[in-house]
Amino acid sequence: MSTPFEQAFKHMPTPAFIIESNTGKLISYNRNFEILFEHLNAAPAASWETLCDDASSQSWHLLNQKVKSGSIERCESLIRVGDKLINMQLELQDLGDSVLACVYNTDHMDLSAAENTLLKYALTESSAGLWIWETESDLVSCSKSIATLLNYPLDKTPRSTADWHKIVHPDDVKKLATVVNEHVALNQDYYEVEYRILTGDQRYLWVKERGRSYTKGPDGSIKKVIGFMVDISHQKALEEHLRNQATFDELTGLLTRSAALTHFKKQLGLAKRQYTPLTMAKINLDANDRLSQLSMEARNIAIQTSARYIYKKIREADVLARVEPDKLLLLLPNTSVRDAKTLLNHIINPTEEEKSTLLEGNSEPMDFCIGIAAFPEDGETIEELALSANQAVEDGQAKCKQIVVN
Repeated sequence: MSTPFEQAFKHMPTPAFIIESNTGKLISYNRNFEILFEHLNAAPAASWETLCDDASSQSWHLLNQKVKSGSIERCESLIRVGDKLINMQLELQDLGDSVLACVYNTDHMDLSAAENTLLKYALTESSAGLWIWETESDLVSCSKSIATLLNYPLDKTPRSTADWHKIVHPDDVKKLATVVNEHVALNQDYYEVEYRILTGDQRYLWVKERGRSYTKGPDGSIKKVIGFMVDISHQKALEEHLRNQATFDELTGLLTRSAALTHFKKQLGLAKRQYTPLTMAKINLDANDRLSQLSMEARNIAIQTSARYIYKKIREADVLARVEPDKLLLLLPNTSVRDAKTLLNHIINPTEEEKSTLLEGNSEPMDFCIGIAAFPEDGETIEELALSANQAVEDGQAKCKQIVVN
């Protein structure tokens, strides 16, 4: 070791020692590490094998490899101090031919520089949802902020995995358990998972949990996991809004073209397998070009009124989508052309009460023009049927007919 390094090492406030990489021998230790042993009238051991209760020359070789590869940064082990075994948590750093081990926590002595003090402070004062999980004892310690986030008294926060799972949404428990179990079983460095958790006022909150291996044993097994929980309810609400926007037309509430395509293809597949009829109708809500003369607000009201009216007239199994600003596409499963014409005639011929409602919403049934295409006569794919129905609409407009069969 260089003289500056040696001097810094000897006087560093954290207890530390240096192990020779090839042999596992302790080649140096600082004064504060020596003091730990002096308290019990003992002297530090000569090697990792004699220092660590469950170590061997082979286990040091494996641990050294893990330190050099970066897969272990912290290690928790039972250290022999005289006739006692003391649990110590070590931070390990590869120095090339040797490994520097810093003692940052022990369950026996009070270390002013121990990182555990910071952890305890964080659990008490942290503004983030911090928790620590001891895997062997299954003890969970939660910060005050988790109690605040979940609206529980601090002494009512989960203290074990079973306690935690009790307040996780039943549909999310398996996902959470799988992610965490894989993290521990595979000795992963970190994990991330989103799930719903029950609060003290009996509502489910969407949270994101990020966990990281904090302490590992000499064999690489995870001893402690530290993690954070954050509220992502607003993010989930936005995602749901965006999904709805992608699936449902904002003005009419009908399916969008892309969302409807999935339903259309499913119904077409059933018709092919079951040899049942299927009809598609393209509905132009402004065949007389009346809406273009209205203001944008009045036009939107008219389209919305027409779409809601038509939706109420169709059957539960039918699929209706808005595919253009003033055009709808209607799929009628298990429906012949004749039956389709009967249904569509009811749409273009509203009752007096329905007509009054339509007129109040700037909608006029006489503006409707509907083109019909049938499977398989007019096409064997959704795209072919849509083209055929569109051609029928154009023919209807040219001939001033409200319902046209291609």
